[in-house]
Amino acid sequence: MTDFLTFMLDNSENVFRYWVKKTIFTPLEQEKKYIDQGEYVNTECYYAYITDAIELPDGDILLELQDSECKESHSYYKLSEIHMNRWEYDSDQ
Repeated sequence: MTDFLTFMLDNSENVFRYWVKKTIFTPLEQEKKYIDQGEYVNTECYYAYITDAIELPDGDILLELQDSECKESHSYYKLSEIHMNRWEYDSDQ
């Protein structure tokens, strides 16, 4: 087990795939509970590097994610708001 700063430093050159979790469902989605209703905003993932992280007072971590294709594009999400995955193939490109 390691702390998040160590994890970030160890993975600074790795590309991560991430999906943003859906936080708001329409009343119809809540009522019908559709079988194809996804828990993520998009079915396709985003690709990014973790470039910065801030520990928040509630214990969550705010991530700065730099788009792997467009270095000028940065997104910010709480770690609890996304699902992340690392596939070594993505970092080898």
